[in-house]
Amino acid sequence: MLIEEDFKAIYLNYKIKEIVPFLKKLTPKDKKEVAVVLKKRINKEWGHNTISVLAALACCTTKEEFGKLSPGYYSLPIELIEELFESYVPVWVGESYPFLSEVDYLKVLEWEQRGYFRLNDEISASLLSSSLLPADQLDSYPVILDSHIWFLFEYECSVTARSRDVNWKDTLKILVQNNKIDRFKVLQSSLKAVNLNFSKEHNTWFLELFTSLEPSGHEIVDLQEELFLIFHSTQSSLFPGVLKIIHPVITEKKIKTEEFLQAVAPLATLSTKNIINPLLQSFEKIAGIHTSYSEKICLLVMPVFLNKDKSVQVKGAKIIAKYGDFKSEKLGEELKLYSGSLLSDASILLEQFVVKKETENTIGKSKESVSWYTPEVILPIDTVDDFIFFAPRIFNHHESYYSDLFLDALIRFNDKFDEEHFNQLEPAFKAALALKDTPGLHHLWATFFINYGLLKQKKKSNILSEARLAFPDLDNWVQKRTPLIFKGFHKLLSGVFEFLKQDNNLPLLSVPDYTPCWITIQNLVDKLVVYQQKKEQPIPFDLQIALLRTRKENLAEAEKYAKEKLSEEYVDLLKPVFEANYFKDHYQNVYLNGSFKWDFSYRKIHKWDRTEEIPQIVIQMENRKELPKNADFLDHLFNSFHHVSDDDLIYILYATPYFSGSVFGKKYNETLSNSIYQYDIKGNVRFFDAWMKLNVPFQPVHYLFLSAGLFNKGRTFSGMAFEALVNRAVSEDFEVQTLGKLIGNKIGFEWAPVKRFTDGLSDLINLSIHHNHVFEKLLIAILSAVEKPVFNLKKLLELYNELITLNQSEADKTIFDQLDEWGKQNNLKKTIHQIKTNERKTI
Repeated sequence: MLIEEDFKAIYLNYKIKEIVPFLKKLTPKDKKEVAVVLKKRINKEWGHNTISVLAALACCTTKEEFGKLSPGYYSLPIELIEELFESYVPVWVGESYPFLSEVDYLKVLEWEQRGYFRLNDEISASLLSSSLLPADQLDSYPVILDSHIWFLFEYECSVTARSRDVNWKDTLKILVQNNKIDRFKVLQSSLKAVNLNFSKEHNTWFLELFTSLEPSGHEIVDLQEELFLIFHSTQSSLFPGVLKIIHPVITEKKIKTEEFLQAVAPLATLSTKNIINPLLQSFEKIAGIHTSYSEKICLLVMPVFLNKDKSVQVKGAKIIAKYGDFKSEKLGEELKLYSGSLLSDASILLEQFVVKKETENTIGKSKESVSWYTPEVILPIDTVDDFIFFAPRIFNHHESYYSDLFLDALIRFNDKFDEEHFNQLEPAFKAALALKDTPGLHHLWATFFINYGLLKQKKKSNILSEARLAFPDLDNWVQKRTPLIFKGFHKLLSGVFEFLKQDNNLPLLSVPDYTPCWITIQNLVDKLVVYQQKKEQPIPFDLQIALLRTRKENLAEAEKYAKEKLSEEYVDLLKPVFEANYFKDHYQNVYLNGSFKWDFSYRKIHKWDRTEEIPQIVIQMENRKELPKNADFLDHLFNSFHHVSDDDLIYILYATPYFSGSVFGKKYNETLSNSIYQYDIKGNVRFFDAWMKLNVPFQPVHYLFLSAGLFNKGRTFSGMAFEALVNRAVSEDFEVQTLGKLIGNKIGFEWAPVKRFTDGLSDLINLSIHHNHVFEKLLIAILSAVEKPVFNLKKLLELYNELITLNQSEADKTIFDQLDEWGKQNNLKKTIHQIKTNERKTI
């Protein structure tokens, strides 16, 4: 306790002159006692000062312990520390970078020379790099230039740092110029540092250092193996620089050509032009000098034909055409593997290398689209035990038809449930209770089920008693701000609830027969027969949803079947299915066919220092806030349902599969109206996939949604959109001109970068002959809608040129006026001339 009191007296009275003598006389036991005091007091009662730092330095037994107690001062009491070190130096000091980094680097070297500690190599590199000493101070101690400076190349440190006047790149160059350090060793060490692959910044810095020293051809040849090794790096941005360094000496006698070719072989598969172009230049230079490598180089060039850039393919084809032997079976066989991806100009250059087959053999000729989704039969829940097992799933599973099966089974088994069954349903009630704070349809299902349990269970369980306080009565679920579409589903559930109260076990009409949501007219008729026999009327919203989900197939035969089974009164219930204009007489066409108007405009985005205007397309949709009491389900659908979750949106979509335009319109406006700020990409992917599973005709608003996907920067959504284009493009009801005009308008308004679209479409060329012709029509429609030259218009024109070449078509005369106007621009003249004259490049 005496030691503690003495230390407190020194600290609290700030007796700075007494602290070092006090610390010098402490025994190891005393130091532990002082360390305990520091741990108790520092950062709680006491603040840091010079005394606490010196005490921590003397009394901590590890660098980790010191790190916790030391504040990391910018300026340490160096003179007092030196006084302490004269009699005691902690064994861990030489390994503590946080401590040593607060000391001047030259002072640290002075301490090391005095024998206070020994620095390890990595700490030496870190201390030197962060010191940023100018070149004229680096010979203060021989150890700096003899060893420490070379550690900068071996360890990850702050060598890339710079101050206003000093940076290591300039410093090392000065040392080399003044012959203070070996030039060749710097060059070699720089390349070895790159191959350590610490970080992108680190690697780039050392390659720039190497280049800045302007290595001679002789030096590059001597260091070729280190340069070749960089091609194995994961950082492809290094490759252009290395290719540029090697290119001038690539045909020198001492260059190991075989090793170079082996190192760069994978680069031909990359898509980046600033890598491919210098690589092809090197290949051509080698092939021109060393004829023995001609065939190997031709084989290495082949992967560039997977690249959809025409200029890249042409450069590769020219190398093969010039240096390859067209009689070589090896080259011919290898080229066959790439025949499906060869663009027309490259194909013409290489025609003597490949034995032509019928076009139908090389390009798929199927006109039929592959099915996006195969529907499956939905089987009802057979027994009460199955229902008990199934019930919890509707509250945590996303299959939309689960809630329909749940309601159907509840009605059928309602009069069979006893008290024990309700006890067994407790997991389902728990799952429902867990949704007490969630919005949307899941909360509606939970409210319905909780209210059902409260209605039927005689002795209320603890779960239901708790749920009674957490959920409203079903009648009171609807609030003023509840979206109208939710109110529609609420009316359905209210009708089902009345059935359950009355022990009415008539079949639920809106339960799908097969996925994702379809009802067959025959099954619907058979269910209505039961209602007819009992002289009952269906729940209005149950019937309406059932009619909306009914698949419109073989309607003449289905109507005949209905008239055989049902009286005129019940056949009349099916008018919405059998009468083609039924809905047209009741609702505006714009909602039925999704032909909403949309406007191009600019959206202002306010940032902290500026306001940005971005182009957008917004769909015009009017909604009523209130509906009459006799409003039908479609009235609820066609009006407001903002802020609906993705799962709920899919359920809404599957309730009205033929009239999804308003659903798409709301989703588009909220998440896809502009190409810069697009939201909820995962939700859009799920929603779009759910819609494609329906396999129903596109409406105008669907083309708008698809076009947003084709331009989307998210690869998943973009990939799905192009997959949908491939799937539907060959369908007879797909209006490719509508999509093309819309895309052209977006491009003309500069709504999104052209390259996003052209990159995706390029990958789809040659899927089939029919696809090629459809894509040609798509490009004509796009180009006809582009009124002025835009950035990357050349890519669109090159794509069109490629398609008319493959399809052996003439350029469409409807776009000649635009081509003439665009042809005034130098960068477009050549491509437009090819389009209008069908001229193709030849050797």
